[in-house]
Amino acid sequence: MDPVSQAALGAVVGQAAGHRRLGYRAAALGAVAGALPDIDVLFAVGGDYFDQLVLHRGITHSLLFAPVAGPLLGWLVSALERRRGAPPEPGRRTAWMLVATLALLSHPLLDYLTPYGTQLLLPFTDRRFAVNAMPIIDPVYTAVLLVGLIAAARIWRRRAAAVALATLAVSTAYLGYGYALNRAAEAEAVRQLAAQGVEVTRVAAFPTILQVHYRRVVARTPDTDRVGFVSMWRPCPIDWTVAPRGGDDATAVQAFLDTREGRIFDWFTMGWGRYRLVGDGERIQVRATDLRYGFTADPDRSIFNASAVVSLAGALVEPVRAGRDAADASGRRLAALFRDTYAPVCRAAGDALRPAGSGAAPPASSSSN
Repeated sequence: MDPVSQAALGAVVGQAAGHRRLGYRAAALGAVAGALPDIDVLFAVGGDYFDQLVLHRGITHSLLFAPVAGPLLGWLVSALERRRGAPPEPGRRTAWMLVATLALLSHPLLDYLTPYGTQLLLPFTDRRFAVNAMPIIDPVYTAVLLVGLIAAARIWRRRAAAVALATLAVSTAYLGYGYALNRAAEAEAVRQLAAQGVEVTRVAAFPTILQVHYRRVVARTPDTDRVGFVSMWRPCPIDWTVAPRGGDDATAVQAFLDTREGRIFDWFTMGWGRYRLVGDGERIQVRATDLRYGFTADPDRSIFNASAVVSLAGALVEPVRAGRDAADASGRRLAALFRDTYAPVCRAAGDALRPAGSGAAPPASSSSN
């Protein structure tokens, strides 16, 4: 998640684990350690786009990083404290080490709840793990953590550790709520598609941004990719955009996947990569999109994308291009997102306005044909 949330969570964890012995310095160290794993964004300096995909949420986000780096960081802080003349106190060094370790560990566990994917088991495997519970930025979650920290510092100072534990309980319950919403969104999508006679091979919902209720839903059949959005604040008929699949095993697509960039992109998408062929001459463009992300329901538009030009024989003609497309992330688009999330009535095709569970199947939209 965003650095502010990570630092706030680390501070709350540090306060809960070490306030009784270290005071508010435990929260300060927790905030630093909670944000520290994102230092890996610097590892790709001088590299390309694909180096960023590989190195971010890599080794510093492994579950094995905290047990190694945490005690070292805690020992260093304790040594600096002693050098400044602090009197020796039994258990204080251990407290520093515990705070640093737990705060470091909180970072990958929180990132694990977002769809981006986190390499939790490096160096043994580079597999990405993700639970699609939370968006990368959620002001409500961050506010809960910050309110807990302020309450402990300003109101219940003598019970700061207890306030931190209560804050962790409330914030964790909110994370669980996000996970439950995502499972409900997937079930709602399956229900609606079944009512339309559509059998899918794979369905997944993904959080959008800034709130937990609006979910991007992707459904796959052997022949099509379907993308739509559903608000779990009040589920409505999903207006699917349907795009044909095919060509995944074509020579051109395989040529892209055989490149370093293609392998990394396919690995990064965690099975949700979409590959479309454009052109029918001697040069064919392979356009790759990550179906997990996007501000529209167009399967061929994504925040994460790549493209390559190959010949009919499968030879790479031009270097692979890639980047992040955030053109749709305008204030107007974000305002529409909140409107669609918390609108008091459902919006279906044409003039048909009907809650999702009210009975008759919704009329098919033009994009669903």
